[in-house]
Amino acid sequence: MENYDVKALMDAKIPGEETGIEIKKGICGFCGDSCLVDVYMKEGKVIKVEGTKDLPGSNGKLCSKGAALKQALYNPERLLYPMKRVGKRGEGKFERITWDEALTTIADKMKETKEKMGAKHTMIYVAHPKWFRPQATELANGYGTPNYGTESSTCAYALMMAVKSSYGANQGMLAPDVRNCKAHFIWGVNPMHSRSVSGSGMILNNIKRGMKLVVIDPRCTPTTEHADIHLRPIPGTDGALAHGMARVLITENLYDKEYVEKYTIGFEEYKNYVMEFTPEKVEAITGVPKEDMIAAARLMGEMKPCPIQMSASPVVHNINGVQNARAVTLLLALTGSFGVKGGSAAPGGPMAMLKGRFAPNGKIKRVDAENDLSHNDFPAWAKLSSHEIQVTKIADYLLGKGEYPIETLVAFGMNHHMWPRVDRVEEALESIGFVANADIYMTESCKYADIVLPVQSSLEREQVEVLGGKTLFYQGHVVEPMGEAKTDMDIICALAEKLGFVIGGDEPIHNHEDYLRKAISPTGVTLEELKANPMGVEIKNFMPAKTTEDILKVQTPSGKIEFVSSVIASCDKEGHEGLPVFHDFREKLPMDEYPLILATGSRKPHLFHSRSYRQPWLANLEKYPLVEIHPSDAEKLGMVEGEEVVIKTPMGSMDITVRITSSNLPGVVNVYHALGDVDINYIMDDTYLDPISGFPGYKSYCCRLEKKGE
Repeated sequence: MENYDVKALMDAKIPGEETGIEIKKGICGFCGDSCLVDVYMKEGKVIKVEGTKDLPGSNGKLCSKGAALKQALYNPERLLYPMKRVGKRGEGKFERITWDEALTTIADKMKETKEKMGAKHTMIYVAHPKWFRPQATELANGYGTPNYGTESSTCAYALMMAVKSSYGANQGMLAPDVRNCKAHFIWGVNPMHSRSVSGSGMILNNIKRGMKLVVIDPRCTPTTEHADIHLRPIPGTDGALAHGMARVLITENLYDKEYVEKYTIGFEEYKNYVMEFTPEKVEAITGVPKEDMIAAARLMGEMKPCPIQMSASPVVHNINGVQNARAVTLLLALTGSFGVKGGSAAPGGPMAMLKGRFAPNGKIKRVDAENDLSHNDFPAWAKLSSHEIQVTKIADYLLGKGEYPIETLVAFGMNHHMWPRVDRVEEALESIGFVANADIYMTESCKYADIVLPVQSSLEREQVEVLGGKTLFYQGHVVEPMGEAKTDMDIICALAEKLGFVIGGDEPIHNHEDYLRKAISPTGVTLEELKANPMGVEIKNFMPAKTTEDILKVQTPSGKIEFVSSVIASCDKEGHEGLPVFHDFREKLPMDEYPLILATGSRKPHLFHSRSYRQPWLANLEKYPLVEIHPSDAEKLGMVEGEEVVIKTPMGSMDITVRITSSNLPGVVNVYHALGDVDINYIMDDTYLDPISGFPGYKSYCCRLEKKGE
């Protein structure tokens, strides 16, 4: 009986002396969030992961990606040792080498490139994760190249450019004050999927207290199910919709006239422009019934201040993305909803600050920035982004089709499938002089590298996080690092040393522990205190609280919120109007030949780019690839659920499986991305870009569907 009880406890993974199972607290880190987890350990191995309830800010929940964390850790594609290429680029043949040989090889190639061609002919690139980006910038600066870039070239920075152009250089994503608003506008986001653990519960709780919810999303999602009003604009037409709402607010005197007069500039010119967007015109452009648009605008005006919640990419993954995002975010200025309680970027209490950690508004400037490869292509990017090169034209830059060629590429977590025309990027990776990539897995990008470096996962490296705003939490090595994997920080520090300098400035960073000590130094808590208190330590020092008046001292050239952006207008380049002018993407595309609008990159709860496809639990949830089409389009085309068809764009074609869903708008198809050789990004046009941000038009391209064999 006793043996049976122990076996039952073991089968149920119950911690205790009988089973030898213990629980360690950890940070998931699978995606961009830092959800807290209980990691069940036996004999040094992870056997189960659950959400924790014991730490500040935790709620015991875990999404499907977090549930697969054990598979992510022990994935057979994990990189365990430094390796050098022994086959052709892309073939994936490598042999094990020492860390010293790997780092020496990279440093020697960088030195050789600098001596023969100049430092700017080396590019340093950082993708996922993001936490060490400030130190990667220091690595680039110490070496001397301005060509430092990140995956934010197609992620967050276009929205931030839109925000900064109106609200000032010190602003970022304009976080919504959901707890204190009467109405909440969610624009192009599905937090029930993308932030299911950290964001969905708060929204549902606020709905229960009486908050009204308006969701603007072309698709029907779990989030739109809770909406009082759901507007479904055709992808890429958000700017026209926002202008139509602005017209209603102004003509019906629902805007905040006193706020506009006191804190903004350019209102009259903006007002005259949006008057063109009559309800009838907006309905014709966006497909949104004019009655619904007017109802949403009235709700915004009557319940102001109202926050607008946006995500990093959906609105700005269009060739008029920055202007569309500006149009949306200017509704905050119009209703007096910026910098106030219940709006966006609201005042709050004192904040804990970690030093040298990545923040989207990073302030480390690059050396020789005016000579980077994208400076002339995207002048607004140079003025409004966070001190990085715009990397979208990476294929051109690596192929030598920019102002000068890139000879050496040193990357961290590169996923070249995130760019359009993946085939051109692969051609470029084959042709470049030298490539190094550090990653957790042997990815498709790693297969093109000359040197591959193994990186520790989130459970293997030491981390510090601020929990609940007041508690500092230290995660030690939940699991001992596999093989010879190192942290990205240790790699950066060692590479800098090989190049003859130390990062960190007046507070030098020689290794990952130095980085942790520097990060927590403003809090008044020591690393020793943290290590001795596994449930966290109360923070002693805080940054002072910001008031509304602090926030409204905006850092624009005029010192006021700008309806007409002086920064964008100063670029004096096509598509860089000071007003948030709406340009219809359909006028730029061969819609007669490719009549369906193609949108890519929507979230599903188990997807996080290519990383999801490596975990069997996640990959087996659904067959890939899929093209989602509306039932009316399926009927017109004679297509049935599960049928394999051909999707064609002006760039090429690929076979794909049909999923029929009324979630889509008629005439709009949706394709999920990042699945190896059948990635939709192979047939996305890499010249179809927003002229202001350089972002690809992933959410509003064109295609047609054909039955196989026709």
